[in-house]
Amino acid sequence: MRRVESINSGEVMEVPAPDICYRCKTMHCSNIDPEGQDRTTDHCGHRGVTRSNYHSSTGRTLTLILLLFIQYSWGMSNDILRLNLPPEPNLDPNTVCKTYPALTSHQYEHCFQHPDVTASAIQGIQVAIHECQHQLKDHRWNCSTLEKKNKNPHASPILGKGFRESAFAYAILAAGVTHQVAKACSMGKLQSCGCDMSQHGKVKDKWEWGGCSHNVEFGEKFSAKFLDVKERAKDIHAKINLHNNRAGRLSVIRNVRRKCKCHGMSGSCEIQTCWKSTPDFREVGIRLKKKYEAARKVNILNAAAARYRRIRRNTRKSELIFYERSPNYCDVNPRVDSIGTSGRLCNKTSTGVNNCQTLCCGRGYNTLRVKRSERCDCKFHWCCYVVCKTCSYNEWVTVCK
Repeated sequence: MRRVESINSGEVMEVPAPDICYRCKTMHCSNIDPEGQDRTTDHCGHRGVTRSNYHSSTGRTLTLILLLFIQYSWGMSNDILRLNLPPEPNLDPNTVCKTYPALTSHQYEHCFQHPDVTASAIQGIQVAIHECQHQLKDHRWNCSTLEKKNKNPHASPILGKGFRESAFAYAILAAGVTHQVAKACSMGKLQSCGCDMSQHGKVKDKWEWGGCSHNVEFGEKFSAKFLDVKERAKDIHAKINLHNNRAGRLSVIRNVRRKCKCHGMSGSCEIQTCWKSTPDFREVGIRLKKKYEAARKVNILNAAAARYRRIRRNTRKSELIFYERSPNYCDVNPRVDSIGTSGRLCNKTSTGVNNCQTLCCGRGYNTLRVKRSERCDCKFHWCCYVVCKTCSYNEWVTVCK
């Protein structure tokens, strides 16, 4: 319980300690990059906020992701620290395929053939969900329903609809799988793939291909095999979902960057060794958010194959399309994946979608003073953990009625 003072009445009340995202029930995505920078975020846009429900939203799937992370870092820790550690965890089909819920028969087949790649794909889905939450953190539907214990996000009701939000969810999930599998290949821990060597050794001016390029081609193909098999139906709804899947993958493929390292006496950079690298997934999320805002509604009345061919001719491959008008998401409605906006933080001075008038759907808001704790002064330790202090401060917040 915490003491909360209402600015409206001046009364001091004992109320349950509010979660900073209130009804959202956010789970952190702890993401430590190679330079040791803590990129922990939540879909409210805060960095590293402590939650009491940290362990409640992903269940067994996070166990699998942890095993994958351990597999990537275990050998490096042994070599550098000379520790007497047990062997790497074995990502066999039973570990992976029976852990992730609601796989189709075709996905089970791919999983049993490539359990390690499937584990990376599942990790990519988790990364995509958290990026979805970040990009839509100020919207009435904020992707929080995609992350539920022991639930495949593709089983969420909104992915059975044709809303603008559905198109964004399909695209970012497909992008997440492509991105994570491509990176995992370059780490050398997947049996089915390795570095992209297609341009290795070709010299261009004062640089040459070398290093270990991210295998985006393999990531794209596995993403298509793993996710597109869910859309076996030949109706136009399935075809639109497939289009948005492809648009998500293109957001990764078309933004691969060249990274280089200099070689030469005294840093003269006489020649550079370069490799291809996937963009940071935050960049992918930003690009897809722009496509979400510009998504095009298509008319599918009297839909037939010929009509879909006309839609494709008039639609860019990277464009998101949808075919149903979105609900307002103001109230709880499980049929459209809406948990309502009551209890959500809003901004009374904002002119954006998170302003209290819009986000609270005209119901008004309460102003409360709360004490908030968050992680701060985080330091990365090799290898592989982060130590943080806890900082606390009081603030006034506005919350939808």
